[in-house]
Amino acid sequence: MSKVTPQRIIDKVVDETVDTIIDNIDEVLVDYMYEYGDYEESDNKFFDEKEELFSSVITELYNRINK
Repeated sequence: MSKVTPQRIIDKVVDETVDTIIDNIDEVLVDYMYEYGDYEESDNKFFDEKEELFSSVITELYNRINK
């Protein structure tokens, strides 16, 4: 058995937290896209715009964190 070190615990907590945040951003982004956008279904246009919006959201988060 490998020993669980404090750093491994920290790494796991950070990794799980980041995964949760990314999942939540994705879910909320899709909700807002359907609420405010003109989408009937998740087609190529939707996924292309979602990818672009997701990138914009991450950039904005980065800018706010680093102010």
